Amino acid sequence: MFIFLRMVCLWLFVAAVPASAIDEIDTIANDLAEGKYKGITGGMVSVSGETLFEAYAPGYSADKKHDIRSATKSITALLIGELIADRTLKSINTKLSTLLPDEFAHMPRRDLRRDITVKDALTMRTGLACNDWEPASVGHEDKMYQTDDWAAFLLSQPLAYERGKHFSYCTGGVVLLGRVIEKLAGVSVPEFARERLFGPLGIEGANWEKTPKGYADTGGHLRLTLQDLHTIGRLVLAKGVWGGEQVVDRKWLAAATSEQTSIPERREKYGYLWWRDSGEVKGKSVTLLYAHGNGGNFIFVVPELNLVASFTGKNYGKPTQFIPNRIIAQKIVPLLVADEK
Repeated sequence: MFIFLRMVCLWLFVAAVPASAIDEIDTIANDLAEGKYKGITGGMVSVSGETLFEAYAPGYSADKKHDIRSATKSITALLIGELIADRTLKSINTKLSTLLPDEFAHMPRRDLRRDITVKDALTMRTGLACNDWEPASVGHEDKMYQTDDWAAFLLSQPLAYERGKHFSYCTGGVVLLGRVIEKLAGVSVPEFARERLFGPLGIEGANWEKTPKGYADTGGHLRLTLQDLHTIGRLVLAKGVWGGEQVVDRKWLAAATSEQTSIPERREKYGYLWWRDSGEVKGKSVTLLYAHGNGGNFIFVVPELNLVASFTGKNYGKPTQFIPNRIIAQKIVPLLVADEK
């Protein structure tokens, strides 16, 4: 069990954290450190750059790297933004078939799948028969993982919807984006990420899984520490600035975390591989920007509160993976929103 609580004087936090909230937030941290949030292995919360708590469940520590699953996708979106900043990718409206001609070579010239764009993959609107939320889907990621060429598997699927019109959560489309990054950057995804994102942030030892073809798996399974996730959250809160340098383009981050598409039968919205939710707490508007990976792996950013939170977990495929959502939305955020006087 390990827990790091605020070691500075309370007066430093008065402006951002109501005194009445301190004890309750400490209780949350202690409960996490004692393993009371079953399957949640770590949590870290900061306000205005000051750490409120950093806690690890029994058996876990700060140096543990976690498989963050689909939270990887949100990091992939940041790397696509770097291609835009470099002008190696002129527009997210560029067709994937133009960027990856070999992967589309088997298709007839007028095949509508050739019109799928980078933006379609970023917003989960490729139109392909691929839905990772539906086990029976012919393009489901579990079926993809059993093949020797994930890109070829995805591009063998028929169109199920009109391209660019319907949200359907599809890991395979993000795998294609990984190939785009390597093609345009001229280096591997791990090297590009180290040079443009992780290096400037001081993140070391990021571990990318590889596809059977030897490409980085940009759809999932990146391994990072809890603190690494928190650093990425702080970068997003700071609109891409770190150490006085613009690490990720401000406009790209704004677009990536803004609503780009709605999701059938869900209140959440989707940006460019980032999630977005919003609502009112004590009569005040609050926005929740986040990256989510199966198991309970999250990066949360609440701009109105200068709040960043990160969590790691192992509740794979279980409703309990959303415990961090409840901790943030139902406990911590209401504690930090000041009551009207």
